[in-house]
Parts: sequence; structure tokens; C-alpha cells
Amino acid sequence: MRITNVLVALAVLTAACGGGSGTAADGAREQVLAAAVVELITVNHTFGDGPAPFTDFLILKSLDPFAGDPTPSDSGELRALTTGEQAAILAAVAPHGPVTWIDDPDDFITEDLVPTVEGSAIIGVGEPAFDGDEALVPVSLWCGGLCGTWLTYKLQLTDAGWVVTGIEGPIAVS
Repeated sequence: MRITNVLVALAVLTAACGGGSGTAADGAREQVLAAAVVELITVNHTFGDGPAPFTDFLILKSLDPFAGDPTPSDSGELRALTTGEQAAILAAVAPHGPVTWIDDPDDFITEDLVPTVEGSAIIGVGEPAFDGDEALVPVSLWCGGLCGTWLTYKLQLTDAGWVVTGIEGPIAVS
């Protein structure tokens, strides 16, 4: 596990420093997605103050049509997360628990609306929107019929990187 984390960190660092075919825009997108997911699982996880009870994270491999809003009007064609985006999210989430990349969240929800992996949360991210040194990232977390949240984070580029500064727009909680 430690070797995997080191390799992922090296891949993210290489992409961020211009190695490979990534662009600065790709690096910013990777960073804001990772920061938003960590904020979701550590702060807005629906269990109040303190750490969330999740032991595993099931993260969608593609953009989530429900990120930010549990009832989207038009999901359209959704793109797969890039290798760099997945690596950045994995590096950020790995200290909090194991990550499994999934295609369809419905394959991981029981008839009772709980994740099939005990102790897990299903995480989704939407396409980030940038406006200069600010970004909006829609996210979703599902851990049961009465355990879910959908919101959009506002992030700011600082000297330390992209930092979540608040929530933009409505919040939905089940």
C-alpha cells in the first residue's frame, strides 16, 4: 500500500511539474477535484463534527451527473475522469481509507439503499468550472437512503494550492 501511495504521488507530481502530456489546466482540474473530495469526506460527510465513519470509498470513474444536485435536469454525455484526475483523487483520499473505482453506483447499492461494501461511501464529482483563480466543483456522497449529500464547493487558488473556501448554491441532504 505504501509503495502504491508513493507511486501515485510521483505520478501526480510528474503531471503537476509538466512531465508527460498534461497541461496547466489539467493540473488545476486535478487539484480542485482532489481538494473537493477530501473536503467532502472530512468535513461535509453528513455525520457532524469529527471524522466520518467510512472505512472505504467507492468513487465514480466518470463525472457524476448527480454531483451538486440529486435531481439534475440534463446529465448529457459524461466524460471519464482522466488518469491524472484519478491519481490526484487517489493520492488525496488514500490516507482516509481504501479507494475502489466504480462505473455505476447502482451496482453498489442494495435494495435497502445502502452501499454493498459495508462502511463505504459512494463519491462522485462533476466537471469543475474555473473563473480565474476561483473554481466551482460539484460533489456527491451517498452512504444510504438517509445518508447522502450533494453540494458545490467554491475553491480559491492560493500560494499553497487550491483551497476550499465555502459552498456555492444549494445543499441537498438525505
